[in-house]
Amino acid sequence: MMDGKIYKAMEFMMNAFLLNILWLVMCLPLITIFPATTAMFAVVREWKNRGDIRIFATFFKKWKENFKQSIVIGIIWLIFTGVLLGDLMITNQLNSNVKYILFSFFFLLLILYLFVSIYIFPVIVHYQVTWKNAIKNALLLSISRLHNTILSIGVLIGAIALCFYFPAAMMLSFSLGAYLIHSLVSRGFHLENEAEVS
Repeated sequence: MMDGKIYKAMEFMMNAFLLNILWLVMCLPLITIFPATTAMFAVVREWKNRGDIRIFATFFKKWKENFKQSIVIGIIWLIFTGVLLGDLMITNQLNSNVKYILFSFFFLLLILYLFVSIYIFPVIVHYQVTWKNAIKNALLLSISRLHNTILSIGVLIGAIALCFYFPAAMMLSFSLGAYLIHSLVSRGFHLENEAEVS
């Protein structure tokens, strides 16, 4: 019994390691981070649903299926990030009380941006919707399941901190983080009717 549990644990860690390395390699051209991350979450989704999964075959299949949509969303994210950072820098130069009002507004936008970023990849692989509806659904689900969203942000921060203090953790932390985040956010999917989320 114990041998079986040890084998399953080792198999789980090996799959996580392979998926993590594959994701890192496919992220090397920075523009492909979004397709690679979408493919990673797609692998995690099938892995959790089926238990046994062919990492490489599934990854590249989902990469191809979601490439165009992921690239579009990735470009939108890059533009929005640049605009938001630029606005924050300009606001920081202001000396009037308007500065604090604008900072509050941009801080709210930053929170919503983070919420959507957590949910966008699981939403893309779970629902067959346009990129516009993927963003809308990610926002609605992240707000309606706020406790899971906060826990997911904690997982993301933990994974980044782990890589910062223990660089070797980079070999596992991203795929394990994706696995935990998907486990949290997918709870909301089971409570939503796909016909209603469109």
